[in-house]
Order: sequence, then C-alpha cells, then structure tokens
Amino acid sequence: MLKDNENIGLYPYKAMLLDNVHGFIPINKAEYWLLQTPFFRRLHNIKQLGANYLVFPSAKHTRLEHSLGCMHIASRIANKLLNDALSEKNSKLCAAMFNSCNEKAYKSFIQVARLTGLLHDIGHLALSHMVEPGINNVLAYSKEDTLIDDEVAERLTDIYYKAVDFGLKLHEFYTYYFTEKLIEMAGDASLENLDLLIEASLSSLFPKITCKRCCSTLEELGLTKDAANIIRGVISNEIVDADRLDYLQRDAMATGIVYGNIDIDRLVYGIKLGYEKEADKLYLTLDMKSVPTLEDIFDARYKMYKSVYYHHKSIAVGRSVEKFIYGLADEWDKVKLGIYGDIDVAGFLDPKKLSEAIAENLYYFDDNEFDTMVKISLNKGSKLLRRWALSLLSQRELLPLSIIKRPEQVMIMASHILEKNGIPTHGENLKKLIKGIDKHGIEEEIKESASISSARIDFYEEEIISEQKIMGTSDIFNWKESMYIKGLVQTGYIPVLYVYIYSDDMNDHIMLKNRVGDIRKKAIMILENFLEEKSKELFKR
Repeated sequence: MLKDNENIGLYPYKAMLLDNVHGFIPINKAEYWLLQTPFFRRLHNIKQLGANYLVFPSAKHTRLEHSLGCMHIASRIANKLLNDALSEKNSKLCAAMFNSCNEKAYKSFIQVARLTGLLHDIGHLALSHMVEPGINNVLAYSKEDTLIDDEVAERLTDIYYKAVDFGLKLHEFYTYYFTEKLIEMAGDASLENLDLLIEASLSSLFPKITCKRCCSTLEELGLTKDAANIIRGVISNEIVDADRLDYLQRDAMATGIVYGNIDIDRLVYGIKLGYEKEADKLYLTLDMKSVPTLEDIFDARYKMYKSVYYHHKSIAVGRSVEKFIYGLADEWDKVKLGIYGDIDVAGFLDPKKLSEAIAENLYYFDDNEFDTMVKISLNKGSKLLRRWALSLLSQRELLPLSIIKRPEQVMIMASHILEKNGIPTHGENLKKLIKGIDKHGIEEEIKESASISSARIDFYEEEIISEQKIMGTSDIFNWKESMYIKGLVQTGYIPVLYVYIYSDDMNDHIMLKNRVGDIRKKAIMILENFLEEKSKELFKR
C-alpha cells in the first residue's frame, strides 16, 4: 500500500507495481487506465536499448519499464518540491507556482509531473533510438532516392519538414502526436479532467509548440507557466533528471554493467526550488551536501555512454539497422506486413496516421513488427536487403567492421602529437584536433588500402557529454561546485571517434572481415598521419 503522506495525484490509488529497480511503484486510477491503452501496451514490445541485446544479451528491458520508473522518480521529486513551496518561509515559491492555493492545485502539480514522466517516451518506434537515423534518412533524402515514387517522396519530405518546424527529435515528434490522440481518448473516459492533465503534460514537454493553447489549461488546474517549466526540468534538464536517473540505473542493471549505483534518496532530499528575483523565475538547485551524489551521476553517465551506448559494436548494430531501414523504404511493397494493408511507406511513417492506427489496434510499429519484416526480407527482399537483414539475425560477421574501435586510442594518439609539437593537451585542443581532421581524405586512403572497390567507410563522431547543452542549463543545479564533475565534462566533450568499413556485397564484406586486422593497422597509421598534418595547420607556431 501507499506510504504515509505519499501524494500520487488527483485520482485514487488503484494498484501497486513491483519494479526491479525502484521496488514498489504505486499507480492511481487514471494511470491504470492509461496503461491499458494501445499506446502503452505497445511499449511492452519496444526494447529500451533497441537491438543492443546482440551485444549485451540480457538488455531486453522495455520502454514501459523505463516510463514507469521515470514517472515514479518524477513523482518523488515533485512531492519534495511541493513541500518546499508550501513551507511557511517560501510563500514566494508558492505564489510563483500556483494561481490558486488549494489542494486541487497542489495535487494537479503532482499529477502533471507523474503523467509527464509516464508520457515522455510514448513516441518511441521499434528498437527505440536505433531506428531514428534510418527513418530520418528516409524522410530527409527520399527525393534523391530513385526507387521511391515521387508523390510518396513528397509526402515523406513534408513529414520531415514538419518535424524540423517543430524543432523536435524524431521520437519527440511522434510523442507529440501520440499524446494528442491520448487527449482525445481521455476526453471520452470517465475520469474527470484527465484530458486537461494530459494536455498540461504536453505543455510541460513541448512548451514552444503548445504555449498558446495550453495557458488556459494550466490556469484551470491552478498551475502557472513556471510550474510547467519546473515539471519539464524535473523530467529533462541535461544535468540530473527523472529520465536520466531511471535509465542509467535500469540500463546498468540490464546490461550487467556496475556503473549505475546512484543514491536516489539523497538526491531527492537535496533537490530544492530557487527563485531568481531579477528574472522573476523559478529554477531547480541542489544543496551542497548532495554534490557527491551528483558526482556519482556524472560518473555513471560518462562510463555508461563509454561502455554501453557508445560501445563500438553497439554502433555497428545501429548502422545495420539504419541500412536495413533505408532498404525497407525502397522495397516497402514487397516486404511490408499484411496488417499494413495498402498503406505506402509515407502513410506508415506519418505520425498522425500511425497514432490513429495504434488507437484502433491495427498495427503498432513495435519490435515484433520490425523483427517480422526483417525475416520476411530474407525471402522476399533483394540481395541487398537480405544482406542487411542477415546482419541483424544470424550473421554477426556481416555487421560493419570497426577499424578504429577504441576512443582512448585516438585521444592518446592526438595527445602525443600535440605534446610532441609543444601544444597544450587540454580538452579544447584535443576536441579541435579530432573534429578538424579531413574525413574524406582518410576515407579515400583507407578504401585504397583495402583494395576492394565496393568497400565503404563510415565515421561515427559523438560527444559523451555535451558541454554546450550543459552550459545552456547552467542555472539548473550547481554542478560547477565540483572539480570532479568539471573534469568529467572537459573529458566528456572530447569526441568519441569510430571508423567502420563494410561492403553492401556479402562476399566482398567477408573478404574485408578476413583482412580486418591488416586494414585496422593501416587505418591507425593513416589516422595518425592526418592528425599530424592537421595539428600543424591548426596550431601554427
């Protein structure tokens, strides 16, 4: 049952779920209703880490588990912030958060925070983040693809530009439309104000898109825009949030990695509301006693990205998914599932149409459907599509081959070059050097050394911690008080660089696989030469 004084929102307690990360998670009547909808049932069949189980076999946990965990942490943080706002010495905080100081407004704040946590990832498609690069390519470059009908390509491009106009990542774009459909469905449910509360959650998630229409909704619930902004910060703030606090622990547990041990109790206790008088706005902060816990979070974040999310083989699997998705769009009519009827690929990827199909239980675009299309492609697809389908099924050797697969190797190489030339080896110089190399030149030399004309080179370059994003939320949490965190940030923004080689031809790819050791040695020498040349150009003395 519920703990004493535990506030779970506006609706009566309905059930208790047992979670392997957080223990017992209480849910109320409205949340129970949401969990029975097709939008949440489909999350049972969408893996949190996509096809990463091909690298970490036990990583088969789902988006539903994460959504419930995020809701639970958001609820705990929101309760703590509400208690702060209602304390006698913080009347300004209360006035900034609530239009009406009453029990309904207070419970609405908790309820919107819980729903926002529950809804924040509802738009993930099959294999979660892994399908997004492939789908983005289909949407953005369909007009350049001669195998896609011009009219279909036009509609795919329209979807792409709509997402760009919204300024959203792909899964956020779908989350927006799926949540819109849920608002419509909630209006027909016998749960008072649920549609308004979901709309307020949508406002918290996407304030720039919904600001005009949701002001009256917030006001009706007794909440201010500041309250909605605080809820958004609770869910996602680039420093420490309910989303990150759940997935770091959950993913570590599922993969067997030991870096996700975070003291949630200490963190929740230390989170506070601050008020900036000059700007007349609320913000989140953390007491100094909780900084060691914040250090643990940054440490877990750095090591999980390095060991799991940016594992060289995980990136290779993601590249195979991307290649398969692009081929799937080309051969859609041959390999699509029968349940999709006569819908073309543009209709399938249209978020509004997909939300309607999910609501009617026609199809979900979850992992089960994706896996089935992979298997159908083995029988009905072209030689090229079969090649990439096999890489995701039984033939690991068909994955792109990592020829630069240790980020530390690149950093050490770059450090030695800078040091040899008398240039300081701090993070900014390393970042500048690694990002500045001539990728086209490296690609051509590696292809020439491979001596297989069909060979292709892919680069993967990403920061573990984006200093720019963190600095953009510098008013949230006092992370700069820790030298340890500052050091991690300075290391984390040095790009992780991988280089892959592959061929669309299976026989040629196996030849590359058999010679990958020699290719790797040559690639390292080629990269070193290019780093040396770039350092002379960038740091003339």
